[in-house]
Amino acid sequence: MPRILTTYLKRLARVNLIGFAVVLATACTQHHALKSPANPSDKFYGNVNEKGEQVRHQSGPSDLFATDLDCSDGEQRYANVHYRVDKVIDGLAQPLPSRSMQRSLISSELSLSPGDMLELYIENGDGFNGRYIVSAKGGLNIPYVKTINVRGLDVYEAAEKIELALVRAELFQPATIAINLQVLEWAEIDVMVSGAVFSPGRQYINQKKGALVASEKLRAHGDFSSTRYLSEALRAASGIRPDAKIDQIILIRNGWQYEVDMSGILTGAKVNDVPLIAGDQVVVPTTGCFQKHLARPSQITPKGFRVFMSNLIDSAASNSNAAVGSFSTNLPYGSRLLQAAISANCVGGKQWTNAPRKIVLASTNPVTGQYQVVERSVEELLRQAHDQTQNPYLLPNDAVACYDSDITNVRDMAGFMLDVLLPVKLL
Repeated sequence: MPRILTTYLKRLARVNLIGFAVVLATACTQHHALKSPANPSDKFYGNVNEKGEQVRHQSGPSDLFATDLDCSDGEQRYANVHYRVDKVIDGLAQPLPSRSMQRSLISSELSLSPGDMLELYIENGDGFNGRYIVSAKGGLNIPYVKTINVRGLDVYEAAEKIELALVRAELFQPATIAINLQVLEWAEIDVMVSGAVFSPGRQYINQKKGALVASEKLRAHGDFSSTRYLSEALRAASGIRPDAKIDQIILIRNGWQYEVDMSGILTGAKVNDVPLIAGDQVVVPTTGCFQKHLARPSQITPKGFRVFMSNLIDSAASNSNAAVGSFSTNLPYGSRLLQAAISANCVGGKQWTNAPRKIVLASTNPVTGQYQVVERSVEELLRQAHDQTQNPYLLPNDAVACYDSDITNVRDMAGFMLDVLLPVKLL
C-alpha cells in the first residue's frame, strides 16, 4: 500500500510539473500571441511625424437635398470640415481683399450687434431720447424715421448715421442737432467657428449673468466687454487643435474674408484680436501637421481635458485603490503618455516584476477621423520619454489602459493551477 501511494504521488507530481510547464509556456507567450493594436494610419496624431498628407478635403458635402432614402453619405454629411491653407476657400466668401482694405474694414473698436443696449440723447429732442435695443436684424427703431441699420458700426459711426437720418427726415436742422450715443450693455453674440478646433459649430460669446451685474454699473454710462473678440470665439470652440494655422485664421463678415494673425497669443508678439459681431464666421485652416508648440495651455487652447484611464493591474486591484479619480484623469493640456501612465499608477513598484508592464493608448485622429491605437512598454516609455514617437501627446477624451507584465501573468496562472490541483493532492 505505501508503494502504491508513493507511485501515485510521483505521477501526480510529474503531472503537476508538466501542467505547470505548459501553463508557464502559455503565459509567457500569451501576450506575444495577441494581435497587436491596429493603427489605420502609419503615423500617430500626437507626435511630430504627422506631416499633413492625410488632409484630403476642404469643403463640405455638395448634396443639399436627398433624392431618396440613402444613407451612404451619412458618415460625412455632418463631419467637421477641414480647410487647407494652400487652397482658396470655395463657396464661403469673396476673394481676400488687400491688406490695406482689411485694416479699413475691420475696426479695432467694438462694433454694434443685435441685442446691444444703447442710450440716445439729443439736445431739445425729448421725443427721441431714451434707451434702445438693436433689433435682430441690426436696426434701431427711432420714432418718425425708417429703421436705421447699425450692425457692424462703432458708436461714433452709428451716431453719425442717426444724425443724418434725422436731418434727412427734416426733424432737425444740421446746424442745431447734437447727438450723444452711449452703449449701456454689450449683448452676447453668436458666431460660427469651423476648421481646426476641438468643438466646431455655433458658439455664443460674451455671456453674462444678471446676478453679477453691480447696481452701480447699471447707473453708469457705457459698458466694457472683453469677451466679444476673436480669441473668445476660439476658446468657446474648446480651443484650437495642434494642427491649426493660427497666423492665417479667416474671418468672414458681410461676404468678405480677412486673414488674422493670432500667433502672438502664444509667442508674446502683438495681437490684433478683432472684435466680432453677430453672424461672423471664423475658419481655422489646418496645416495637417502636429505642432507641439500649440499643445500647451493658452488663451486659445484648452486649459485641461479629460482622459479615460483604466488600471486593473496586480499592484492596484481597482481604480479606486490606484487613486485614479477625477483629479488624476483631468490632465493639463500638453500632457503626454508618460504623465498619464504615472497618473494612472502604472509606473513604479517592484522593478523586476512590474517594469515590463504595457500601456495602450487609444485616440481619434481629428484630421482623418480614424481611431488609432498604439502600445508602449512602460520601461521603454520611462527611459525614452524624450522621444516624441515613443511618448506622444494626449488629446481630449483619449483612453489609456495598463496591462500586467508576463511575470505577473505567470505567477497568477501558477496560483490558479495550484488552486485547481490542490483538491487532487488532498485526495
